[in-house]
Amino acid sequence: MSAPFALSQELSALLADPGFTPGAKHLDPLFEALLNADKNLVRKIERTLGRAGKTAGLAACARAGAAAPAGLARLLGVLGRVAQTDPEPKFLEALWAGFEHSEERVRRVAIQALGKLEQPELEPRLLARWPHAGESERRSLAEALGKSGGPAAIAHLRGLESKDAELSRIAERAVLMLARDQARDEPSQIALDRPLGTPLSMVARCRSGLAWVLAAELQERLGVKGSAGADRVRFTHRGTLKDLLSVRTAFDFAFEWPLRGKAAEALEERVVATLAEAEVERAVVTWTEGRARFRLAFAEGGHQRERVWGIAAKITERVPWLHNDPHESTWEVLVDGARGVLELRPQRFEDPRFAYRARDVRAASHPTLAAALARVAGVQPNDVVWDPFVGSGLELIERALLGPYRGLYGTDIERPALDAAREKCQTRGRESERPRARGCASQSHPGRHADREQPAHGASRCARRHPGHLARNVRGPRRARVGSWRPAGVALAPA
Repeated sequence: MSAPFALSQELSALLADPGFTPGAKHLDPLFEALLNADKNLVRKIERTLGRAGKTAGLAACARAGAAAPAGLARLLGVLGRVAQTDPEPKFLEALWAGFEHSEERVRRVAIQALGKLEQPELEPRLLARWPHAGESERRSLAEALGKSGGPAAIAHLRGLESKDAELSRIAERAVLMLARDQARDEPSQIALDRPLGTPLSMVARCRSGLAWVLAAELQERLGVKGSAGADRVRFTHRGTLKDLLSVRTAFDFAFEWPLRGKAAEALEERVVATLAEAEVERAVVTWTEGRARFRLAFAEGGHQRERVWGIAAKITERVPWLHNDPHESTWEVLVDGARGVLELRPQRFEDPRFAYRARDVRAASHPTLAAALARVAGVQPNDVVWDPFVGSGLELIERALLGPYRGLYGTDIERPALDAAREKCQTRGRESERPRARGCASQSHPGRHADREQPAHGASRCARRHPGHLARNVRGPRRARVGSWRPAGVALAPA
């Protein structure tokens, strides 16, 4: 009895490195390991060889002719990975030869590999192979049809009757994928200007600790009184999404419904029952032009793929107006089992609030945080606001949007930051309303008009995100200069 194959210490270390890309000297030991190692290691070796690209593909083709069926199947696995990025005719020819091989294990690997490639003749050949395949091979055929099939594949898989539970599961998932891909030809986008008509429960999210600022802005702009939590505000709304987008301190907005059913019932069933409600359909359809597409997410995080597929299958069956499409979704369905709620959040639309964000710089504020800071600082028509480390200018622009002021000035010691701030100011609005951004080498005053050589008006407000912000945003020898800004702030303060 031969001893089991053992990887060298060097090769084990290389395989453990997810960033390792094999060179020419690594190919021989890696292919030897591929053909002889335990099957638990094969996938890792296969992935590693796949990163070597065309060179590994040619090496696999050279070894394929003399390989036994078990080894040939492993070599075709490498070719399938390489062909996804480098579909050389020689690689495709080897995969098609594997498709016609007499050994089932070889055919299964070839079928799975070809299913991931764009091969126009694949669907009819997969369907023609079906009557001659056993249950195990049919699983591979169904999976490949789900990735490369069309109407004929959908009809075939929907009519499938099998006692093999795994085959039925794969076929059901394949039908969902094919239906999703076909639906992408139809338009789907969020409608910003359609009113809901009836008041519905909604939630607006924000940075934790700033919900009171968001609640105040909701009341000021929309006249609605919300209930503030730590990082969200609940309120009712009957207008358009465009109305909500006048609120600048919110990350996003979502409908919120309590999960139907009792807590002891299966979560999947409660989610589907909630989405099947007429009120949910009316709200989502009102704010959607074309098909409503969704992706499923969970408040606790994680992919939870099996649960997602199970819920998606039930939604397809019982909620026909809602279509599963995690890649081009216009809605996110967020399941929060702990709180017992379902959130439906519109997405993939152009948010007009922050169109001025031409580009950002390192450590720039999130625009909703900048908007909150501007609101918390307050607004007086004679304000002269100085942002000593203006960065990309978000705080000053958000202050400009809040109301009248006498002057807005920003300084920074980083040229890319000033360039970004000026660019934002140019896209922000009329010349008379634009904040001014200027580099500052002087420590006697913080900034000047870009078009004048005279000191700025005395600052009535100094824009700072939090104590210590100045020091934390400076590195190296410039850090020593931070202390000298303090006298400047005192000198510029109003009498």
